[in-house]
Order: sequence, then C-alpha cells, then structure tokens
Amino acid sequence: MSDTTEYDANTGYALKKIPSGYLHSARLGDMITSVDGRPPRCWEQSLRYTMTIDSSNALLILKFALVLQYIEKHAPTDEPRFRLSLYDSQGNVLPDCSNYDVYATNKNVKGWKTYNPSGSTVPVVWRDWTTVGVNLLNYIGQTVTVEFMSADCAEQFHYGYAYFLAECHPLYITVDYCGNDITARLEAPEGFEKYSWTDASGKVLDTKQTLILPMPVQRSTYSCTMTSATGCVVTLHTMVIKYTPHADFNSIMLDCHSNTVQLINHSTTNNSSLSYIWNFEEGQTSTQRHPPHTFRTSGMHTVTLFLSNPPSGCKDTLTKEVESFSPPLVGITGDSTYCPGLSTYIKAYGAFDYTWSNGSKADSIEISTPGGTFWLLGRSSTGCVSDTIYETVIEDPDWDFSNHADTIICGSENAILAVSGAVGYSWNNGTTNDSIVASTPGTYSVSGTNARGCRKSLKFNVSGYPLPASEFSVSPDEIDSKHNTISGTVTPHSGVQYSWIMGDGLYETGEDIQHAYSTSNSVLDYMITLTATDLHGCRDTSFKLIDVIPFVPNVFSPNGDGINDIFMQGFELEIVDRNGFQIYKGNAGWDGRYKGDPVDPDTYFYLISYIDSKEKIHYRKGYVTLVR
Repeated sequence: MSDTTEYDANTGYALKKIPSGYLHSARLGDMITSVDGRPPRCWEQSLRYTMTIDSSNALLILKFALVLQYIEKHAPTDEPRFRLSLYDSQGNVLPDCSNYDVYATNKNVKGWKTYNPSGSTVPVVWRDWTTVGVNLLNYIGQTVTVEFMSADCAEQFHYGYAYFLAECHPLYITVDYCGNDITARLEAPEGFEKYSWTDASGKVLDTKQTLILPMPVQRSTYSCTMTSATGCVVTLHTMVIKYTPHADFNSIMLDCHSNTVQLINHSTTNNSSLSYIWNFEEGQTSTQRHPPHTFRTSGMHTVTLFLSNPPSGCKDTLTKEVESFSPPLVGITGDSTYCPGLSTYIKAYGAFDYTWSNGSKADSIEISTPGGTFWLLGRSSTGCVSDTIYETVIEDPDWDFSNHADTIICGSENAILAVSGAVGYSWNNGTTNDSIVASTPGTYSVSGTNARGCRKSLKFNVSGYPLPASEFSVSPDEIDSKHNTISGTVTPHSGVQYSWIMGDGLYETGEDIQHAYSTSNSVLDYMITLTATDLHGCRDTSFKLIDVIPFVPNVFSPNGDGINDIFMQGFELEIVDRNGFQIYKGNAGWDGRYKGDPVDPDTYFYLISYIDSKEKIHYRKGYVTLVR
C-alpha cells in the first residue's frame, strides 16, 4: 500500500491503511463476496521474511492491523483468522511469546473494535495498528523467519485480511548524557506496550519509554522492563556514563591527476566506540573510518563528518573544505556571447587559484570587447597546474523588437498594445503576453527578451479622446411614391467628417444632405446610418429609420401579361365585392380570381394592414377597379 491518506471502508474509514509516520505497508487478503449466490474461493495467504540476526537488528519491530468478519456459528479454527509466527533456520516455531494467533470471535484478546458495514448483516471486528517488539538477542548469528498469515473462513463466504510492516533496530537502551549536559536521557527501544524503569535498588522510577535523570551519578546502573502487546517481557540494563565525542579530520590530496583525496579521521571519545557517516556533497556517503574518495569535480568541496557514539545518543559534526585536483576537470563556464552594449562574465572552476591571459587572478572576469579569445591556467594549493584552457567570447547580433500598437482610446473603447520579435515579454502591469489591453490613458512600457537573453524596451503614450457627436435629424420621417425626398442634418464640429449610408445602397457626405428614394412596395423602411470621424480616427455612429407608405393602385389588370397582374403582394389583404362578399384573404396578393376562377371586371373593396418600423399597425381602405 502506498497511499498514506487512504482508510479502510470496512472499518467505517476509521483504520488507516498505512500507520502515521510511515510511507508503505503490505496487505494480505481482501474483502471477498459471493458471485451469483455461489461461494467465492477460500483464500489463505502468507508472507515471509528471513534475516540473519546481529547486534544491529536484534530488536524486531512488527506493526499490524486486522479486519475480520465476526462469525459465531463457525468452529473457531474455521473463522477468518490472522497469525504471526517466528521460525528458526530449521523451520521450527520459536518458543517466543511474540507468536500471535487470533480468530474473529476470540473474546479473550483485547483491543478489538466492531463495525457494521452498510448493506451487510455480518459485523466486522477489527484491530487498529498494534506494535510488537521481539527480542532476538538469543539468536545472534542465526537466521530467523517472520511469517504473517491471513485467511478467510473455511466455509468460503466470510473474509479476513491484515495490514502489516516490519523494521529492525539495535536492542539496547540509548543514553544521552553528553558534554555539558546536566541531565541524562535514557530511552528504551520502541515497540512495547508497557515500560518500567528501576534503579540499582529495584525502585520504580518511571513507566514511560523515556527516563530523565537530573545530575545522575556517573556509572550508576538502571534497568527497563518492557512488555509487548502480545505479553512478551524483555529486560535491558544500562550504565549512565557521560560521553564526549569530538569530530576531527584532515585530508591529503593523493596526486595531481586522479582527483582522489584520502580522509584522515582524528575523532575521539572518552567512552565506547565511534561510528561514522561521511557526506561528500555530491550525494555520496561512506561509513569507513578513513575513507579515500574520488570527487566528480575538481577544486574545493564541502565534506561533513557525522560522528555517533553508541550506545549513547551523543553526536558531533564537523564540516570542512577539502581540495581535489584533476587537470581535465578544470575549465571555464559562463555565457560566451553577450548582448549588444552590455558585457558578460566568464568564470573559472576546478582549481584553488587562477591566472587569466589578461593578468587577472580572480576566479571570474568581465568581458565587453567583442571577438576576444582568452586563456586560463588553474593551480591547486599544492602546486598542481592544469592545461591551458581557451575561451572565445563574441557580441550577440542586434535583433528587431517591433511595435504594433494602437495608442488612441476613443470614448470607452480600449487600445490594443502589441509587440513582436521577442521570446519573452514583461509589461509594467505584470502581463507576460505579447499584447495587452489599455483601458485608460497613460504611459505603458514593455521589455522583451530574445532567445539569447538580450533585453530591449519600448514605451507607449496612450491618449484618450471623446467620441465625436453623431446624433442627426431627418425630415420627414416617412415617405411615399410622390413625396420621396428627405433632408438630413447634424450639428457640425471642427475636424469631424460625416458619412451617410442611406439604406438604399447610396451614400451622402457632409453636414446637411438631401436624398431622393426610389420607393416600391417591397421595402417599407430604410435604415439611415451616420458615422462621424474626428482627426484622431475616433468615430461614432447613429441610426434612424425612414418609413415608406405603401402605394395602392386604383386599377389592376390580371391578364397574364406580367404587368400589374397581382394586387398588393406581401401585405395582409382582404377583398370584398359590392355586396360585401369576401373574394380573397391572405398576404400572397390577389390575382383577380375566386376559388381559381377569374372574377368579372368590376370595382372591388380592399382592407390592407401592415406594421411600420415603430411596430405600429396601419390600415388602408379603398377600392380598386379590375379590368381585363
């Protein structure tokens, strides 16, 4: 299991699948349900791990959590089950109380909880994460196998499964009584349920994992009796001694070519032995007392020695700069090109000191002269010399950073400020796109960076102007076939040009216009558009509708000659004869027929309706003479 946030659903999401402080656990088994009323397979599974016992792993910490369905009607050995067993190299069970065997209805085992999953009639008994410490001191030099086993019920319908993890630690009491300490801190191994500390006289001092002793007597003895969750009892003894570890080392560079350094350890302690961890800055480590080390890079390196003084928890740390040297690893780094009008730095690496072709002894030099070739020699503090290293530096060619901006804001509109030519942009308002929207007048600036990192800047002065007035009047606001000319006028403003679109495909210009329309019954209104444009290019537009009063002829001749054959096509129309009898009703226009037959030449009466541009309904009444 690897999701540290996941909980087990069969416990009501109360059991974490991985205990706090850990990144993984193992699971044996799973929830198994029936399929189409048939029993599923009955699973029994186990996992074993074998190790050789020494002083560093004599304390085996086992953590497990269990989920078992509670079945009272089965025999105990047929119920869902969990077993923890320890075996020697011959496969025999160790006579150790850490062995643990439990089934679902095991009443005499404490620490269990019950949950009733939704939709199930079978309760679940579960045990939260339990820690067991196993004392393997008696098996040092031997192999020991730990086995975890989980099983479903023998009758195949009920599940049981377990989560667990294991880790090893030395089995001794840690004594932290170091240097200038005035209190000693004694810590027993974790993994036990109960602790009892006693002094040499047998007096109980504390029942926690850690015992704090103010100003203890040097070499006084103490004991801790520990009881695990499975009832195992282990007693450990220790003596309080003040430990004073002191870390110290130096280094010797072996030669001028291999980049290898020999670390010489001068660390000391007043009691017991020391253990070492070297950190070589490059992610490499060593636990040797006097390790040789070959570095990946030449020059100065940070090396740290972490000193431990077991069985105490006293530590000391020392960090030093260590030098190594290898000519092929001495070199020059930095940008070999630089932006026009600027400069660049090139830096030496891999040696203790340097000599440049320009006489500089620094580890870096500034270059602002194009087309230069520079050389470098590097030396160690012991006199090793590198090969001559050359570097050519050139000035970057100029590049185009272009402006595509509209710097005029008209009324409440926005201006688009756009640039091109760079690979990265930075505006003074924080935007990093190649364009921004300017909604208010002011000064805007942008810097652009090309692929080489060279930077240029542009500035925009954005101005704002009101929209020119475009309101106009027309007279009259409706026309017909005889009165078809209108006048339009607008209040003039200096520097403003006026353009009229009359709605019939024709145009006018100027402040005062007259325009004659060619009317027909196919168009009942014309949209007049006036656009006012000032000197800054700001423009505003206004609109007005002119209604057309339809022409109604008083004579029509539906004789099939294609002229005046249809009366008032496209209008809602009703035709009646002299007697008030309805001859036609519709909007397709009257063709002089009634039910498909031509009517007699005569005078007929009409009622026409139409809607104007103001959504007003108009009615026209009159008569028309039909001739053939």
